Amino acid sequence: MVTIESIVIGIVFIIIQLYALTIVERSPIGEQKLLSLSGGVAIAYVFIYILPTLHGKQEELGGSLALDTELYFLGLLGLLVYFSVYSFAETKAATQLKEQTVYMVQVSFFMVYSFIISYVVFSSDVQRVESLFYGLAISLHFIGLSYHLGKEHHRLHKNRGRYMLAGATLFGAIVGIFGPSSGLFVESMIAFSSGAMLFNVISKELPFEKNAHLPTFLISSLVYAATMIALKAFFNW
Repeated sequence: MVTIESIVIGIVFIIIQLYALTIVERSPIGEQKLLSLSGGVAIAYVFIYILPTLHGKQEELGGSLALDTELYFLGLLGLLVYFSVYSFAETKAATQLKEQTVYMVQVSFFMVYSFIISYVVFSSDVQRVESLFYGLAISLHFIGLSYHLGKEHHRLHKNRGRYMLAGATLFGAIVGIFGPSSGLFVESMIAFSSGAMLFNVISKELPFEKNAHLPTFLISSLVYAATMIALKAFFNW
C-alpha cells in the first residue's frame, strides 16, 4: 500500500544514494560527527530491531529444518558474502585488475543489497511514526554505505555507481510496494540482509578511525536504542 510516508522515505533513499558524498562533505555538523551519528544509529538499529526481527521470523517459520536455524544460516551467508566483496578489493588479484572492474564488482553486490533493503522496508506493513523512525535508520545507513564506497572510487561512483545504486533502491521500493510482505522468500531476504547489514555496519560504520567523534557515536546509539525501545513498548510495535 502506497502511503505519504512511503513516498517520502523512497525519495529520501534515492536522494541519499545520489548525493551521499555531497551530504557528508557539506554537513553542517561536520564529516566526523555525521558519520559517527550514522554509525551509532545503524548499530542500535541492528541490535534493537534487526536481530529481534530475525529471531521472530525464525520462530514463525516453526523450525521446519532440523536445527531450527535456517534463517540464521542465511544471515551468516549474507555476512560472509559482503565480507568477501570487501576482501576481494584488497587481494593481489584485484590490484592487477582495472579499478573500474573492481568497482563494478563491488557496486553490483551493493545494488543487490540496496534492492533487498528497500524491498524489505517497502513491503512491510509498518506505517506513520514507525515507518518514519525505521526509515531514518536506513537513511543514515545508506549515507555511510554510499559515502565509503564513493570515497574509495570517487570518479567511478560519481559518474556511474551512484545512479546504479539509486536505480536499485527505486526498483526495490516499487517491487516492495506491490510484492508480498510475508512468506519464506521475504523472510529469507530479511535474514540475508540482516547478516549483510551487521557486517557493513560493524566493518564500515563503527568509528574506528582516530578522527571519529566518539561522543556522537555513543550518544546517538544509546538515544536511538532507548527511543526505539520506548516506542515499541508504547505503540506495541
